[in-house]
Amino acid sequence: MPMKKRTFTFVLIAIGLLILGASIVNDDSTTAEKQLPKLAIAQTEVDITIKDNGSIEGTNQIQRSENIYTMTGNISGNIQIRKSNIILDGAGFTLQGNNGTGIAILNDPTEHPHPSEFDVWNVTVKNLRITNCHIGIKCDNGGNHTFYGNYISNDVVTQNGTGVFSWESLGIALWGSSGNNITHCTIGGSPAIYMHFAVSNNFVSENNIVFGAHLAISGIETFDRNYWSDYSIRYPNASEGDSSGVWNIPYVFSDSTNFENRKFQDTQPLMSPLTIPIFSNTLPTVESIQESVIFSVLIIVSTIVAVVGMGLFVFFKKHR
Repeated sequence: MPMKKRTFTFVLIAIGLLILGASIVNDDSTTAEKQLPKLAIAQTEVDITIKDNGSIEGTNQIQRSENIYTMTGNISGNIQIRKSNIILDGAGFTLQGNNGTGIAILNDPTEHPHPSEFDVWNVTVKNLRITNCHIGIKCDNGGNHTFYGNYISNDVVTQNGTGVFSWESLGIALWGSSGNNITHCTIGGSPAIYMHFAVSNNFVSENNIVFGAHLAISGIETFDRNYWSDYSIRYPNASEGDSSGVWNIPYVFSDSTNFENRKFQDTQPLMSPLTIPIFSNTLPTVESIQESVIFSVLIIVSTIVAVVGMGLFVFFKKHR
């Protein structure tokens, strides 16, 4: 083959390799974009149980150290807690409830002939984001639980212009559960807090409460220094009291059943939301995944260019 013809053929091959490399960058970038959502939400989709004997069933994303159960990653599913006197530490991770109940604190009546004797007591749930649930946290009977530093967000929360709850989702629901302490939480729900059927002596303080509370057949409940998202709608004429950051009109809501004509109120409703941490995303961001993929492909293309360039240099030097 003549020298010019061989040179022309070699140049065509080099151009073809460069075009192939460029197409790899484009295809891999597109593929990365298509796969990013799967990478960004890779989680365990299971029903999880912390059994009354202390064992964990359904996931390896919760580690146990005596009575402390710590999440080690995001979980998509539902958690049932059947053991008393434990701490569930979300450690800043997220529980996606798959439109069910995020955390249910209750015994299994099918396992016990006298269920009330095995009510679950003294459970702490903290540092956890709960989302995409019909009910964020549900407690059936028992009580003396502590919910601290949690972020409960229901994506289906709506409220019409009259202020009537839609009942599409509940933030924290207490059914016959008393003596609970809810503090430093951001709670979204419709309503955010629901208490029903012989609950009593619950303490709700210093929370951000979205869409209010609903109580029925309740005892003595304490609400103090909470931020209520619908306050300014309900009390448009309220003002600040003595530069205290507190509204001068209590936030009042009544027992919906008019049971013993009880009236519940937050006497010190806060004017501004509390600074309660909203946990940052613990999974890789879209940008970091894209940069990683593109950087790897660029290394491959650079190698191809270097090899082709070296080959051309040697070829022309040999036939100069």
